[in-house]
Amino acid sequence: MTDEEFKKQYPTTQFDYVRTGTRTKGHLGQTEIEYYDIKDKITGELVRKATYTEHTNVRGLDSKEYWD
Repeated sequence: MTDEEFKKQYPTTQFDYVRTGTRTKGHLGQTEIEYYDIKDKITGELVRKATYTEHTNVRGLDSKEYWD
């Protein structure tokens, strides 16, 4: 799911994005992975666990961002 699609489905006005972990992959650190708990701001209930990945291609320096 793209960043835009995810934030449309889980807007920051209604949900808190609580980062629970992070890691980097690749010999140049070209892949950054962040783990989040998405919680309802009103009830505090955990709605889902999500993973945000940003990958930067070393050749061409283009970047891809997506949510799982």
